[in-house]
Amino acid sequence: MELRDKKILVVGLGKTGWATARHLKNIGGRVKVTESRTSPELQEKSEWLRQEGIEVEIGQHSEEFSQDCDLVIPCPGVPPESLPLKIARASGKPVWSEIEVAYRLSPTRKILAVTGTNGKTTTTALLGSLLNKAGWSAVVCGNIGNPFIGELERLSEATWVVLEVSSFQLEYIHQFTPEVGILLNITPDHLDRYANLEEYARVKFRLFSRQTKSQWAILNQDDPFCCRLAEQIDSRTIFFGFTPRRDNFWYEAGSIWTGFSEARKEVCRVEGVKLIGTGNLQNMMAVAAVSVVLKIGRRVVEETLRDFQPLPHRMEEVAEINGVRFVNDSKSTNADSVRKALEAFPRKSVVLIMGGKDKGFSFSELRPIVGEKTKALILLGETARKIAQELEKSGIPMVFAPTLEEAVKLGYQEASRGETILLSPGCSSFDMFTDYKERGDVFKKTVQTLLQAVRG
Repeated sequence: MELRDKKILVVGLGKTGWATARHLKNIGGRVKVTESRTSPELQEKSEWLRQEGIEVEIGQHSEEFSQDCDLVIPCPGVPPESLPLKIARASGKPVWSEIEVAYRLSPTRKILAVTGTNGKTTTTALLGSLLNKAGWSAVVCGNIGNPFIGELERLSEATWVVLEVSSFQLEYIHQFTPEVGILLNITPDHLDRYANLEEYARVKFRLFSRQTKSQWAILNQDDPFCCRLAEQIDSRTIFFGFTPRRDNFWYEAGSIWTGFSEARKEVCRVEGVKLIGTGNLQNMMAVAAVSVVLKIGRRVVEETLRDFQPLPHRMEEVAEINGVRFVNDSKSTNADSVRKALEAFPRKSVVLIMGGKDKGFSFSELRPIVGEKTKALILLGETARKIAQELEKSGIPMVFAPTLEEAVKLGYQEASRGETILLSPGCSSFDMFTDYKERGDVFKKTVQTLLQAVRG
């Protein structure tokens, strides 16, 4: 579809909606934006867009505003039952995600896309660092914070786009396809949006739906969905995991190894890295696999892993007070991310802070590891009672906290020297905070306040 002079409706005025509306207006689209929420920030953004000749409605999705469009572009998170999408489906109008639009407009087809339930942002950032250290032209974008469409002016035919992709973005792709696609894992998440885990997994696998035999799919061999659904992929498939296997990548004795295309070979040493936990080991194995596919040398891979600084709110060490460590894993928004965080610590050494907004999945699978790794649970938010009921049989003492600040103080009272207070909520933040970043920042600020008080 030629977008010049087309009537385009953008649904949502977050970062993606803002970047999409402005770019499409600049290339000659007849753009309007509808946003169901309202706030001073949204009012200000809508005024800016109106000054640029873009029609905007906020505080509602009206039927009149949403009709008579050639194309509808929903931002990530817009639910399928949203009025503009219902109208588009009823009238047979095309619905594209922002990454679909950006892909069609992009001058490059060198796309390295990362999806999965956990680890997407860290892996995407690692891959961006890898390509930069190799001296390649690369732009990191997508669900990581800066939309793909907002980076188009920086791209050339030689640029690699390192793209973090969410399931929401994959719902409305049609031609989009990466040269290299990575699926890190599939665990229960967003079950308030998808009917079941199978549906969620199949949306994730749309990443590979248009790949050809010359392209690459990199998958987690330890994930049941990845192994089963990989049979439906037409591209060249390789795996990573913790068990040595022919034509895969695995971790063993401080190194990442491969049997890919040749005899057993050490890809790189994993020494001096600041990333901790089994989840990050899987992320690094995926990066090692990409390095071999793209023929990037061992020295560059090892430098990338060694120099990489953990991203905020992802197993981030905040401080140590009287021998008690505080770790901020606020990005943990599902049960599997909690499990992977706990795996990084010794037995009975963690005071775990959990809780937040319910996303529709169970926490009962965490009973064994919570029983093994934690000495106490501090619970807060909308899911506090649910978590307590589902983890009751773990036998771990539980305390309820009205606020995160109080949870930190209670945690410090429970912890002893050599132990860790871990914020790994396993839930979204929207019951108490605007996002996981605000939640993590409140945790860090509270820890710093406690540190100052202890120092006197």
